[in-house]
Amino acid sequence: LLPVAVWGGTGSSRVYVSADHGESFEYRGEATITAPSERSCDEHMIIEQLDGGLRMLVRTGYGIGESTSPDSGKTWSDVNPSDIKHPVSRFFIRRLKSGNLLLVKHGPLDRQVNRCCLKAYISYDDGITWSGGALLDAREGVSYPDGAQQEDGTIHIVYDYDRRGAKEIIEVAFTETEAADESLTIPT
Repeated sequence: LLPVAVWGGTGSSRVYVSADHGESFEYRGEATITAPSERSCDEHMIIEQLDGGLRMLVRTGYGIGESTSPDSGKTWSDVNPSDIKHPVSRFFIRRLKSGNLLLVKHGPLDRQVNRCCLKAYISYDDGITWSGGALLDAREGVSYPDGAQQEDGTIHIVYDYDRRGAKEIIEVAFTETEAADESLTIPT
């Protein structure tokens, strides 16, 4: 599945699918942010839930919006506010090799902060609850996390700091166990 944001009109958070390993893509479905004033950059990410359904998290004007699809992305619920509090900024979510979920976001789960305090969380129950909150970077002006996991389980997250000033791209590496430790600060 490929998330594609379309500006203007409805169905901004679209999903395209490839059946030939990325040689071609075709439109599958879309989720709609019902209030146009709440649109941001979408920057949606999709995870397959353990029950086979899809869950989409979307960057919105109020933080993170959420939509679900029971039919492989053909139809989606309207995008509604998630319980995960976040600024109007990109976040990162991914299913790990263990089957657990990794979420990288700004600040605590229950409070919206500025683009500071980038933290990593782990969910052992498919995103219902989250553990940890290892601190990746406490500075103001960190944003746009993205990442991958190596075969050995090491998680690598890249993000930027002060895009218009220092213009730094930072990479941190940690384990799932470290991400689940809220008292831990991951060294850069």
